[in-house]
Amino acid sequence: MSTKTKHACSSCRSMKRKCDGQHPCSNCVKTDQDCLYNKPSRKRRRSITAPAEQARDDLQADPAVPRTGGLAEINSGALLAKGLGLSTSSSSAEKPRLCSWNLSLRDSTIGCYAEAPLTQVLSIPRMQQLAAVYFAEVHPVYHFLDHAMVERAILSMSPDQPLFDPAHHVLLGIAALACLFSDQPNDLESRIVQYARAALEHSTTLQLPTVDHIVGWLLRVIYLRLTGSPNATWIASCTVMHMIETARLHLEPSNAGPLSAADSSYSPQLRKRIYYIAQLFNTWISYDYGRCRIIPRGASCSLPAEDWTADNIAIWRLTDSLDPDRHLDSTELENLLLQASELTLSHPALELKRCNIALCIYRRLRVSGRVVSSKALSQVLYLADMGIDKATEMARRHSPWWHIVNVPFQIICVLLAIDTRASLERIGKTLSTLRLIARIYGTSAINETFVTAHSLIRIHMRRKKEDYELLNRVEEDIRAWEGDPSALQPSPPTAFVSQPVDMSNDVMGESWDIDYLLSSSLFTPWG
Repeated sequence: MSTKTKHACSSCRSMKRKCDGQHPCSNCVKTDQDCLYNKPSRKRRRSITAPAEQARDDLQADPAVPRTGGLAEINSGALLAKGLGLSTSSSSAEKPRLCSWNLSLRDSTIGCYAEAPLTQVLSIPRMQQLAAVYFAEVHPVYHFLDHAMVERAILSMSPDQPLFDPAHHVLLGIAALACLFSDQPNDLESRIVQYARAALEHSTTLQLPTVDHIVGWLLRVIYLRLTGSPNATWIASCTVMHMIETARLHLEPSNAGPLSAADSSYSPQLRKRIYYIAQLFNTWISYDYGRCRIIPRGASCSLPAEDWTADNIAIWRLTDSLDPDRHLDSTELENLLLQASELTLSHPALELKRCNIALCIYRRLRVSGRVVSSKALSQVLYLADMGIDKATEMARRHSPWWHIVNVPFQIICVLLAIDTRASLERIGKTLSTLRLIARIYGTSAINETFVTAHSLIRIHMRRKKEDYELLNRVEEDIRAWEGDPSALQPSPPTAFVSQPVDMSNDVMGESWDIDYLLSSSLFTPWG
């Protein structure tokens, strides 16, 4: 009988997992977390003169209080990739970077900019053209803008308006994203991005940002998620959430107070969509990057009722349910996985987002230490198949969404972690998809992703080969025994001293009924 561990580490206490009491424990080794133990405190008489200090001590000692120190990375795919690399102590894949973050289609270096009117960079016809691209490519996935409002802002462009006009934040963000999704000169996109950066930096100095400023920052977050580094994207997403709290956009519109003249054109439903899309980005960037997300204090804004389908709302609720600080048992996680598999989504990017949610749920199941049911594994493999097909489709359309590189790489990691014949059969097709994406885009980021995926597969192959060699040695021993008949002769029975058996109290009678023994309950008292 195993003895109960007297002390558990902080991570196991937070996740309510069984801890083996070692340092580091097996769970922390598997999840690559810092294994920390709280020092046992001496029992002392409770002081009645310092209740605040005692309450603080009780809070720190309470294992039910969530701790975010080692749990922020639990949803990150990089943690699984690192675990796969560390499983054979390979130095080449020991610390994989977030190589599948995006396609890195643009240079992130900061250039110079001039504080000139927007009309010096974009004419009204060109801006209308770029807006049409935005509403055809980006808006169907993240619809938080009103087409009529944007058209009015374009028609009001004039040389007299300064660069820092609030409406220009929105137009510059739209133009930058439209350049990514269309064949525009690189120098035009570069100038637009520089102007947008200047305008956004100016907005952070304002005492009270407008909704236009917040939308401009949200568009900047989307652009950085497509082109920038994880850290820059995460910081920008946090900035959006802080500006939202300042502008009270996280409150129910009826409780947010009177609106300024600049914000009155945004309807309550539009304000709700802006808030929830901003929070969706901050949440997933935090999950993928392994950082903390921003939750405005006292948020009361309800989910949008217009232009959001039931599946859009379901994506948001699934995302929120995967908070690293929230303990979910295997039954709850598999229920979330079932909900994700039943969604009906209209855009390939949303289909890949659904696949990313499923991969995240599987990583949570794996970290929980529970056996993943065959039904859950089948759902993960089904969504992985769908994800590969959608990524291939979008890559051939030269779509720059980050999902097309991030999802296939994470699928390879999950397939290797599942390690069944059904999962390993899918690795060839998934790696071929990554190779296709590398050939289409040819950036250093996607090439690095492909090389890293190949390295993880080689590590897995090497481990399989070592397992095969172990079994092959056993087979050689069996063959040696077959060649030596004496090795297979049964050993003589061991002599023992028989003891007298008293059969007078035999409850079964004079004969033993084997059928009765096999059919009866061995745990029911006789009598």
